[in-house]
Amino acid sequence: MAKNKSRSSAPAPQSGQKKKAQNNKVKNAENKVADKAPEKPKEVLYQIRTKRDSGVLKAYITFTYRVFHPKVTARMVLYGLLIFAPGFVVKAKALKIILWVLGGLVVLLGLFRQYISLALTKKTDEDYRNGTEFVYEFTQNDASFYRDGELSVYSSRYKDIDAVFYDEDYYYLSLTSREFFVIPMDRFTIGDPATFGDFMYKRCKKVCRWIPVKFSNRLRKMRSQRAIAREQLKK
Repeated sequence: MAKNKSRSSAPAPQSGQKKKAQNNKVKNAENKVADKAPEKPKEVLYQIRTKRDSGVLKAYITFTYRVFHPKVTARMVLYGLLIFAPGFVVKAKALKIILWVLGGLVVLLGLFRQYISLALTKKTDEDYRNGTEFVYEFTQNDASFYRDGELSVYSSRYKDIDAVFYDEDYYYLSLTSREFFVIPMDRFTIGDPATFGDFMYKRCKKVCRWIPVKFSNRLRKMRSQRAIAREQLKK
């Protein structure tokens, strides 16, 4: 009888080990599921939905002329007038006409070159012709740029944004990857465009430079710059 009792009680420890093994498998499976769980989406603080229409193209062309080639227009107008003026002195009729036509063309080219560039860009830019939609999203730690729903450029750090400019109607972002983005202020779907400049300064530590279009605002900027220069000289 004692032998039978010992034999019947022997398998008990083995069944306990099996239960432990099964529990461990269940825990491991739960951990794997937890690891594969999707991360919570980051909160979008600013979102812009836009297209590369005539207004955006013109803003970009005009901006590049103002910032990167600010004196070209004045020089072209001056050169055109210098070519045009001798036509009043020259006696030869043919040469007079040539000088007037050539000088007038240079003046017109200087005054309306942005419209000529706009017309040429409309013919060659595929995003303009196809009506491509661009979405720009800014979270607390990064910025994402989408082109027709696909992530085109990703800046994991705001320090990758090289420069920030703005005028009366647009923000302009330049990235170290040589990408350039025009952001219309009237197309913010999330966030206040009035606070976007301060937000960008806090995140990427780049001063948001004001490049006004209106002549009255240009004069105001010049006066403020002169006032700052005078105060610095006094110190």
